[in-house]
Amino acid sequence: MILLRAVASFALVAMLAGCAGSPTPEPTPSDTATASAQVCADAVAGIVTAASDLVANYSGPAGTGTRTGAAEPTTGPTSEPTSTGDALSEAVAGARAMRQQAGCGDGQFRAALESGLKEIEPSGPIAEAVLLRVSASLLGEVRQETGEWVLEPGADLAEALSRAADGSTLVLPAGTTELDGTLVLLAGVTLRGAGRDQTVLRSAAADAAFIVATGSLVKLQDLTVDLTGAKPASGLIAGPSASVAITGARIAGATAAGDGIGGAGVHLSAEGAEASGRGTTLEITGSSFERNAWAGVAVSGGHRVSIESSTFADNGEAGIVFLDSSSGSIASSTFTGNSVAVAATGSATPTLLSSAVSGGSVGVQADAMSAPIVDGVTIDGASTAAMIFGGESTGSISATKCENVPNGIVVSDSAAPTLGTNTCAIARGAM
Repeated sequence: MILLRAVASFALVAMLAGCAGSPTPEPTPSDTATASAQVCADAVAGIVTAASDLVANYSGPAGTGTRTGAAEPTTGPTSEPTSTGDALSEAVAGARAMRQQAGCGDGQFRAALESGLKEIEPSGPIAEAVLLRVSASLLGEVRQETGEWVLEPGADLAEALSRAADGSTLVLPAGTTELDGTLVLLAGVTLRGAGRDQTVLRSAAADAAFIVATGSLVKLQDLTVDLTGAKPASGLIAGPSASVAITGARIAGATAAGDGIGGAGVHLSAEGAEASGRGTTLEITGSSFERNAWAGVAVSGGHRVSIESSTFADNGEAGIVFLDSSSGSIASSTFTGNSVAVAATGSATPTLLSSAVSGGSVGVQADAMSAPIVDGVTIDGASTAAMIFGGESTGSISATKCENVPNGIVVSDSAAPTLGTNTCAIARGAM
């Protein structure tokens, strides 16, 4: 994910806090005043040009991912950001030397730099976020402390995120905040509300309410993300390097397109074995996922989840979807009215423990070479079957109750799950 290399670029440009804010004497009138002014202008122009080139690397729409592909934020087909980051670093160093040589006034230099940065026109939400972050770094406005930052009602959340240090907690006020654009997280921050029903972020953004574009841990706590836009969008999307923790939150209303774009409350995506070997990459506790057109949660690649005491209700196709080699556990959770409660395909290996499923069409559906483990689950009122194991799926089923279902556990001729003691009828063959 080349976007993550912006972090290195931001580390480089952070040194400009001294360039924009360190005191220097105002130039005195002399015969060289005009030449000095031009040197100062050239120094600013060099920085602005390098910053513009860096931002251009992230131009383009934000990718929401498909049901089978990566949800990686899309960047433009340009050169590697590290090269432009080096160019920006060189421009900063050159500007510092030129300032010292010409005696550029601090206030004048900063004003010119700020004006030049405002002239940059980013294309797409990721480029917009990068520009905000670069500008804050260049102007010395990134907060250095990593403690709590209490935001006032009406605060610009995108601007606050651009200034937040990695590891900060942004405390959001109670009430409803309308979000028209996608919020891109370029640093590992915690967004904490006043409570799930007290702090509501109502997003009409296309593509996604949030894009996680950092390898640092991002947390959402005690808030609701309510998607209200007409265009396809997911609640939160992230790529293979992401780590996300969600506690006491609700994500609802994600919309999907007919071509499989959008529609997930949370979508952590990767391809092949990407994201594997990193331990748990998505941790969810005491949270709710409701009315999302595709899935409450979807994970692919090698992402690994840990979900406890959470609810999944009325999600269009599935409460949770495991794709590729994704894995993890779901415990003490409830699923109500989802078409499929838990779906697994590819070589996914989810574990569903001590949970309850009611309504919907199917409780657990396994396909391809997936191997779900189901233990201590009650499935009540599924209209098609409690569980369907198709393809060459394996896994195991034990201590599971099937109630008020037309079919209990349906196992295709090529599937071979291990069956323990269950109160479910067994049927062989395709449905």
